[in-house]
Amino acid sequence: MAEEKATMSAELAEQEFKDWAENMGLEVEADESRSEMNETLLSSGKKLFVRALTKGSAVINDNGNLVYTVSRFSPEGYKNTEVEINIPSPRAFAAVGKKGNDGTQKALSIASSMTGKDTGWFLNLGLPDFKFFMGIVGLFLMD
Repeated sequence: MAEEKATMSAELAEQEFKDWAENMGLEVEADESRSEMNETLLSSGKKLFVRALTKGSAVINDNGNLVYTVSRFSPEGYKNTEVEINIPSPRAFAAVGKKGNDGTQKALSIASSMTGKDTGWFLNLGLPDFKFFMGIVGLFLMD
């Protein structure tokens, strides 16, 4: 069984989120001009980020990157894997160019750029872990 990680208060996790977002170049302060979709992306991503920090499944490392530990809901070979999440490459935002390409493929491409994992890797995760990565990607999709 994986070693238990220390947890943090929601207040401290909220501050860590703000610091991380600033370090990543994300605008997360209140903004009345933000679209409803961007508000949804921000709210969802922030909620997943803060929950992961408070439960100990994510930490901020010395490089200022988020490190997520895949949960028990993912299959063997995936669970307990620590994944460092870096700022994505601008190339990851370009559409893949396949007929029928959608937002999911773009999100997988961004997640791959952020972690160095193949896009298919994310499709093998349990739903809670997949949602976490997609929530973090959503933060980078805000205008």
